[in-house]
Amino acid sequence: MRPGHHSIQQVALCAPVFLASLALSLGTAHAQEWEDYYLGGTAGYVLADDGRAPDADAGSAAGVYFGRVFDNQFGFEVHVSGDGFETGTDLGSDLYRYLFGADAIYNFGDRRGWSPFAALGGGGSYNDVVPSAEDTVDFFANAAVGLVSPAFTDIGQLRVRAEARYVHDFFGDGFGDLRLMAGIEIPLLRPAEVSFEAPETQIEIVEVPSGLQDSDGDGVINERDLCPNTPPGTRIDGDGCPFDDIMELRGVTFELDSARLRPDAETVLSYVVDILQRNPDMEVEIAGHTCDLGSEAYNRSLSQQRAQSVVDHLQSRGIDGARMEAVGYGESEPQLPNTSEENRERNRRVEMRVLN
Repeated sequence: MRPGHHSIQQVALCAPVFLASLALSLGTAHAQEWEDYYLGGTAGYVLADDGRAPDADAGSAAGVYFGRVFDNQFGFEVHVSGDGFETGTDLGSDLYRYLFGADAIYNFGDRRGWSPFAALGGGGSYNDVVPSAEDTVDFFANAAVGLVSPAFTDIGQLRVRAEARYVHDFFGDGFGDLRLMAGIEIPLLRPAEVSFEAPETQIEIVEVPSGLQDSDGDGVINERDLCPNTPPGTRIDGDGCPFDDIMELRGVTFELDSARLRPDAETVLSYVVDILQRNPDMEVEIAGHTCDLGSEAYNRSLSQQRAQSVVDHLQSRGIDGARMEAVGYGESEPQLPNTSEENRERNRRVEMRVLN
């Protein structure tokens, strides 16, 4: 028996023990976390090809590998291993083979629970035979299926790996051998992010007077509320005061014989917008009125157009048109007798009337 065979057996026995010791020593570092890279070692039994040397029916094997698994469960491994085939003769004719290869691997799990896998790859081989003149470097191809266990230790996160691997060596006429291997696998480590736990903070709620108090809850702060203590549910204007069901919009004026609003009407209509926004359920009628100058039909048409101009303006400011109705009354509802110019000016007006 050649000395090399004892080397293969010694590696087969020592590799898993060495890896287990490495994992335990690395695992004692507390500021570490597991990465998707891993290292392993296996040893086992080889069923030799029938075409090899007489009586070379079986042998032993050992190897180490380095791998990585990606998020899509694919990964890769690079491996170095050796076989020894004992021929059973006394002529020193044992056979040895050393393999250096890489595989593509697919994991049927996340390699944290039970994870079957399949691998396919190849590489180069060195066949050490008798006579030494026939030693040669060749290629090989291999395929494997196996299973990786969950971690069975907290320190080192050791896992068990078992596999069956078919190796086709292109040495000579080509040989196909079956390896049955088992061993230890460990995930490699990298420094973990250091997190600091902030001390628990007691939150104290302090009420700070803001000067924005609203004692009667009508939506107008006390500082601006001209009508404090308004009963709940009362419709109010921007000053916090109730308003009449009919409100004359003094200041809403139009160009002569026209429905075009004058610029000074903007101030009053902004006040109307505020009231309608504060009371979103309120429906109103915009009523237009004229004096008695001109025909009755003309005055009614002009008052209708002016009322509609006000509705259109309010709608452009965001008030829903469905809440408003424009009605022109012409000269039919004067406030004062049309006996003077001053009275006629008072009769030419626009009113907002609450309908609900």
